[in-house]
Formats: sequence, C-alpha cells, structure tokens
Amino acid sequence: MNFSIKAAAQVTNEKLKELKTWAQVKSPKTLQPALSYALDWLAPELLGTGFRMVELADYSIKAFVPARQTNFDFQKEVHQGLALNAGLELARCFLQKQMSESVFQVSTSQVQLNKKQKWNQDLELVLHAEPSDMDEFFIDLQKNKKADITFQVTVHIQGQPKTDSLKLNLQIKKIELIA
Repeated sequence: MNFSIKAAAQVTNEKLKELKTWAQVKSPKTLQPALSYALDWLAPELLGTGFRMVELADYSIKAFVPARQTNFDFQKEVHQGLALNAGLELARCFLQKQMSESVFQVSTSQVQLNKKQKWNQDLELVLHAEPSDMDEFFIDLQKNKKADITFQVTVHIQGQPKTDSLKLNLQIKKIELIA
C-alpha cells in the first residue's frame, strides 16, 4: 500500500516536471518568465535564478541562465554550481521527453566542467545528443533496466565566440511501477 502511494507521488512529480518543461518551451513568450517563476519550486536547486528552457527539439535542448547579481560568485561570475545544476536539469528534462512513458532515476553521475572564460554575461546551455547514442542507450536500458549515457553541454557566453563545456556521464535506472 505504501509503495503504491510512493509510486503515484513519483509519477505525479514527473508529470509536474513535464508541465514545467512544456511551460518553458511551448508557452507564449510573454508568459514564459511568469510561468517559469511560478513553477520554480519543481527544481528547488534552481529556484529564483532565472533559469529557463528556451528550446526543445528531438535531439537537443537549450536553456538560459541570466547573469544577475544573485547568480554571481565572489568573482562576479555566474556560479559554476548553478551551471552544473542547469546542465543536470537539461539532461533530466531531455530524458523525460525521450522516455515520456517511463519512470527513471539518475542512479550515478559524473560531471566534468571545462571553463576557460569569464562568466560575467548571460549563459546559454545547449545539450545535443546523437541519434545513434540514444538508440544504444535505449537498447541497453531495455535489456538491463539501467544504462549509461554521456551528454555534452556547450556553454555559450553572450557576446563571446568561444564556448565552454560540461560533460555529464549518467547512469539511468528504469523504475518499474506496480499497477
């Protein structure tokens, strides 16, 4: 009995996260900041940062992290931890879109940040996945109920031609729900 309540709560939480993703990507541009703010409680690690997803495609997702005083570290740059959390949220939302009928969890993660520029301007994060990598991931997930996937997130700084990068090595575990 307790397990089914927990499973139902998890499914509800995932549906609410899907709503947040939809609101950030598909809602009218004029409503996106208000909806993003209202739904921020679904990703508390990004609460009040201004993080928002701006574009979702079949094999990519794009997000925006504004350069504002509350997002800066002691060096007056966008905090690196904020970029890491934003990258992980992009990966989770991308996988949720790809696996809309499944419940999953990130069981392990390894993150590598390659930052060489000063992050004192707005950041645009872009996660792109190769179709062949996604196919291999889904085959492994189907066979083993868990699979590893690597995402490369590029970090574009407004007004800069160079990019920084974030590499996410994630192990995804499929959760079977009891009906």
